[in-house]
Amino acid sequence: MSSDSKRKRVKLRRGDLFELPVTDGRLGYGLVIIPGGVLYAAFFRSLHSSRPDMASLLADEIALVGTTMDSMFYHGRWSVIAHGQPIPAAIPFPNWKVKIGDELRTTDFERRYHWPMRPDEVDLLDYKFSRAPLGYQDALEAINGIGEWQESYDKLTLAYAARRVTRA
Repeated sequence: MSSDSKRKRVKLRRGDLFELPVTDGRLGYGLVIIPGGVLYAAFFRSLHSSRPDMASLLADEIALVGTTMDSMFYHGRWSVIAHGQPIPAAIPFPNWKVKIGDELRTTDFERRYHWPMRPDEVDLLDYKFSRAPLGYQDALEAINGIGEWQESYDKLTLAYAARRVTRA
């Protein structure tokens, strides 16, 4: 039996703090906001040469936030290092655009509720999207001077998500 066939799906939980090694050997960190096979996660701005103490790590700025797959956990490239960490109040839950019949509507983050779309939301909101884990890792590396910032990374930033919170 191969080692891949023995792997079990990692059971991620809200508030799981995780560590991800980047290209130059430093370590990045993230936080599971909403767990699942497709999860919502936040990524801290700084990279570290070794694991920092928990207080300074959790005090770091959130740079990236978004929906991604759990594949890097499944394959052992990202690992949970602590459970039950507090979710920062600054984490945005953007609204999305959805088409119902011929009508564009605004939906909440979980897509449970929807409202008629206001004119100011038509060009602002996105259809719900997800990015591969490597996209977040590449963006985090680019923020820290490893590789070039790509225009597509803009949609992964905290500021981008925050601007798209149009309704509670």
